[in-house]
Amino acid sequence: MDLLTPDTGLMFWTVITFAILYFVLGKFVWKPVGEVLDERETRLKNSLAKAEEAQKSAEEALVKNKEMLENARAEVQGLISKGKKTAESVREEIMTEARNEAAALIERARKEVRLEQDKALDEIRKLAVELSISATQKVIGKALSDKEHQQLVNQSFKDLGELN
Repeated sequence: MDLLTPDTGLMFWTVITFAILYFVLGKFVWKPVGEVLDERETRLKNSLAKAEEAQKSAEEALVKNKEMLENARAEVQGLISKGKKTAESVREEIMTEARNEAAALIERARKEVRLEQDKALDEIRKLAVELSISATQKVIGKALSDKEHQQLVNQSFKDLGELN
């Protein structure tokens, strides 16, 4: 047996063995392995598709969340602005109301002062009339008529007005 010369019997049995092995491997190994590989490839493709879909959904959700956040910020800014305006208007209203009340109190106090002045002047007039009547009666010794008393009082007030 020479290594360089081919032996036909050995070649025949090698080819037969190879064909049987090929058939057995094809039937029982390569087909199930191919199916497993195909199934794995399908699962990987499905997983990739689902991952891409999930990524798109996540991106869409992120965009929506950003929009919602911007809307919420704008709404908060609007509410803050509205609150400031409301607070300012309430402050102005309170200030105006306080000024009006203060003005009313001042006016009421002025009226009361005028009334008190008028009362005081009336009392001074009455007292002046009584004093002039009693002084006149003591000096003259007689009572004057109401008209004379009134003239005397008016003359006294004129004299007092000239002194001021």
